[in-house]
Amino acid sequence: MRRTSSVVCLVLFLVACGGGPLTLEEYGARAQDLVTAVTVRIDDLDADLESYAQTADGTAGYWDNRLDARVEFLEGLEALDPPEEAAELHEVVVVLFSRLNDSEAALAEHVATMAPGIGAAAWWDTPEGRAAAAVDEEVSTICHVAQGQFDQTERRDAFGDMPWIPTEMKAAVRVAFGCPS
Repeated sequence: MRRTSSVVCLVLFLVACGGGPLTLEEYGARAQDLVTAVTVRIDDLDADLESYAQTADGTAGYWDNRLDARVEFLEGLEALDPPEEAAELHEVVVVLFSRLNDSEAALAEHVATMAPGIGAAAWWDTPEGRAAAAVDEEVSTICHVAQGQFDQTERRDAFGDMPWIPTEMKAAVRVAFGCPS
């Protein structure tokens, strides 16, 4: 089963190079680059999901690769120094993705006990799968919140030609997180 809403929300973060917080514009741009890479990785796994589910080794490989993508993201997220205006949301997302990683790891452990050949739909139709899906829904919600915060910056564009307004108050950040409807 495709779980793209949580992957799409991964767009929010990327490990920053250098010291100090990123600007909101840098934060948004790097995040948008990250979601493209992670989405491709998970989508490739999900495209072959039924073939993975046919054997125990295939299932283990699918979950190892999926969880590796989650862990890499969370490590990068935790290393990020967000701009002040994104710090509170950033912290919420760190906690949320930690919970998502934990819930998907629990699902992977449960799936490992299931017979080979059980389809992915059956994986998600377990208590562990439903718990992971519930966290995924929270990720979708926070994705819309983050998109809304970045969208609000577009109104600042009107101040772009006014030299007396500080640069940080004029920055308009355009990102498309691709949050699910």
